[in-house]
Amino acid sequence: MVQLPRGREALAPETFRPRAVLRTVVLAADTLWIGVFVALLGLHGATNSAFLSSAFFIALFTACSMFYGRLAYTVSDSGLTVRTFAAVRHFSFDDILRVDVLPSLLGTSYAVRTRMGPLQFSSLLGGHERLCRLIVRRAGLV
Repeated sequence: MVQLPRGREALAPETFRPRAVLRTVVLAADTLWIGVFVALLGLHGATNSAFLSSAFFIALFTACSMFYGRLAYTVSDSGLTVRTFAAVRHFSFDDILRVDVLPSLLGTSYAVRTRMGPLQFSSLLGGHERLCRLIVRRAGLV
């Protein structure tokens, strides 16, 4: 358990996830391709490549849906915890060395350099600016 210095209250953990509209659009695309696959089953002239193509898009959007559904960045007093589809990684604020903000035409990317390796997130996360400010402030990079 983390001991806080006297006079300092613990802050509630704050979690940042991909925007709901992104998760909804990916799930809708998955549903659409499942519908296309079912429709192809009813067509007598459907080719094997049509089935393979729709199966590919079903697999792609299912994987994306699972990834975006699991992805979360949680900031707490003990550090930054990143939950992905494959793993949960925890970064102490002492391990965070630098945060680079990279604006582009498609949004903003954030490159976080840590002693444990690089970490990235983008403007696809709801509250991405606040997440960046919290990381910078808590890591003492100001």
